[in-house]
Amino acid sequence: MINKAYLNTVNDVANKIIDLKNKKKNIFCLVSGPQGSGKTTFASHIQSTLKKSKLKVLVLSIDNFYLSKKDRKKLSNKVSNLFLTRGVPGTHNLKLLKEVLKKFKLNKKNKYKLPFFSKGHDDILKSKFINLNFPYDVFILEGWCVGYQGSSKLRLNKSVNQMEKLLDKTLKWRNYVNQMSKKYENLIYKKSDFSIFLKIPSFKQVFYWRKKQEQQILKKLRMNDSQLKKFISFYQRITIDLLKDYKKGFNSYISIDNKHNFGKLKFIK
Repeated sequence: MINKAYLNTVNDVANKIIDLKNKKKNIFCLVSGPQGSGKTTFASHIQSTLKKSKLKVLVLSIDNFYLSKKDRKKLSNKVSNLFLTRGVPGTHNLKLLKEVLKKFKLNKKNKYKLPFFSKGHDDILKSKFINLNFPYDVFILEGWCVGYQGSSKLRLNKSVNQMEKLLDKTLKWRNYVNQMSKKYENLIYKKSDFSIFLKIPSFKQVFYWRKKQEQQILKKLRMNDSQLKKFISFYQRITIDLLKDYKKGFNSYISIDNKHNFGKLKFIK
């Protein structure tokens, strides 16, 4: 909920980034939070606040780097047909994300066309691009699994829902997701200068808040309740892990209550 407390928290985050920027040429920041937590809107407000301080800010979602349907089909044939559903680590173009981060870190003039992924079409649209104009002072990468470092074998062995129990009996899907999560951490997340986790009360909120997001998509492209419940089951394991372990992988966190009110920015390390 956008109110005075929310805007104060946005200002606190912006001030922290400005402090870091005074010590480095550019700042790479992570904003992580479960589906529907409000991370995209929050990152946008941080961007607007930083612009007032004459900083050029790039905000991208990890969703901007999803693989095409064709590439997810190849992955599904190779590992598990569960990879036809986008979302988890392994369904993103990591090479492309590395390239964008590299260009940001170089801090040089460069124009770049990032392929456009449409959630409604669940595919890359060849006719559209996101135009990037480097250099930027700040790069904010937001996403539901951003900052995730992977799970333990003990946790992986136990199914968290019916989808895993019935459709991932061999553990091929969750093991590959875990392997890729560690790869994302080593190649992308550990290079961040500042990271924030948006902590929701529990996984139960995800369905209701994600459903609100679905209403913003054209009616003919929306998922119904049954489809949405199946979809978020792919996100359950990592979301629960992050809610348990966020203090291990982030510099700070913000608690969000049942009514979607944001608390204060709290530092972990």
